[in-house]
Amino acid sequence: MPGMDADAAKTAESESQNEDAPLASGMEINLGDFTRTQGLMKSLRLMLNNQVVVPVEEIASGISEAGRKFKIGDIEQANIDVTRLYSSFGQRISQWESQARNLEQQMKTQAAKNPKSISIDKMNRMKSEQTAVRTRIRTAEVQFRRLHQGLDQAFTNRQSQPAPATPKKPTALPADFLARFQAAPVAGRPDLVKEHFDIEAVLKVHVSRGAQSGYDIKFDPLPPLDRLYFFTQTSQLICLEQLGSVVLIHDVESGQTNEQKLVEFVKLVQTGVWLLKPRS
Repeated sequence: MPGMDADAAKTAESESQNEDAPLASGMEINLGDFTRTQGLMKSLRLMLNNQVVVPVEEIASGISEAGRKFKIGDIEQANIDVTRLYSSFGQRISQWESQARNLEQQMKTQAAKNPKSISIDKMNRMKSEQTAVRTRIRTAEVQFRRLHQGLDQAFTNRQSQPAPATPKKPTALPADFLARFQAAPVAGRPDLVKEHFDIEAVLKVHVSRGAQSGYDIKFDPLPPLDRLYFFTQTSQLICLEQLGSVVLIHDVESGQTNEQKLVEFVKLVQTGVWLLKPRS
């Protein structure tokens, strides 16, 4: 396939066999879907006369960023980003199609006025180039549509899921630890935690302005779910149940599961959070 790398060509062959199949109701989206869509955007190249006339690099970058948000569990924001990018993709395709039709019409008009001014070979090269671009557009559109619909479905499914009747049970604690933790003064809790747990990592977070909009939030390391954490400023022991635009934390001391915005969780991480590992 002209203008496509080997991986994109393989994807095109696979997608062309199923491009009109309906989206399965149980379809699951994973990071591979973002990677494939990003790769097809990078290899799209909306060209006329062997020159790119409509750029789509920022769409590829936006898909990569949406994939990062999806990875940390922020399905809502990933869905918003992909919806916006899919709309932008449609607009870019319309721009290219308009320019392609205008070019073809100009060449036909010029040839009608002076048949010798436009060779048959030149006309055929123009048609072949546009055919190749439209093939790449079709392949990219199929994958992008599947990502868009699948992600929107995943978000809808998450929204419709009923809240659990009981909070998730946190990681098992050492014998008598919780009683000692509850009785300990706030100043003595860090030492008590160190006595029973190893500190696997001290969480860090970097916040910067996003390339498209809003802010980029990057944790180091990415906080794993269903693990124990100690907030050094508040002396809280928690189990992280969900990490996304909404964060769910289970307070081990009170037994309550609380919901907070991602920005609030980021502020806590900035004040000091330990990822704990039980000692064997």
